[in-house]
Amino acid sequence: MEPETQGTEAVGDRLRLLLNTHQELLKPKLLRPERDAVLIEQGQAADCLLLVNAGRLAIEVQQPEQPFRTIAVVGPGAVLGEMALFGEARHTARVRTLDADAEVLRFSRQTLYQAMLFDTELVAEILAISSERCRSGNRLINLLLDGLDACSRGDGDALDAVCRELRSGPDSIVRAASQLEQLLLPRDPDRPSP
Repeated sequence: MEPETQGTEAVGDRLRLLLNTHQELLKPKLLRPERDAVLIEQGQAADCLLLVNAGRLAIEVQQPEQPFRTIAVVGPGAVLGEMALFGEARHTARVRTLDADAEVLRFSRQTLYQAMLFDTELVAEILAISSERCRSGNRLINLLLDGLDACSRGDGDALDAVCRELRSGPDSIVRAASQLEQLLLPRDPDRPSP
């Protein structure tokens, strides 16, 4: 379960090409953030799109009264923040640097909108990458639901297959696989439920 599927990579390549074509108009800002710097905060108004040139970044989400959980780790070539350019215009995840040598181009929302007025291909590519990310999220949700279903049926083989796929994801998803397996373990009748 790679954070960037082959379909996302192809769309990302086309989007990067279009962003490079519009460099003069877009005038992106080059960022060299320190390790653990937060580049996008979950819930904040969307004012940019990021293109990763170097280093790794964590995509993290948080539910009320819960810790942040890493749902993906991306590297050079990744485009981030595109989902918030449309609709509610708020970021749905936090983006944090994992490496000290990260390098990111920051494109402002306002200049992106100006470029999109005259380039429908740019709009289509931004929407395509956003759609691909939604499909990837749906696949992850489906795997987790399949894991819960396998637990409820007591189907260890089906759970093993789901957990193998989940274990190729970031740490929080690997922990979810372990938690699913714990649900299927036989319980000691003398041990209190968690």
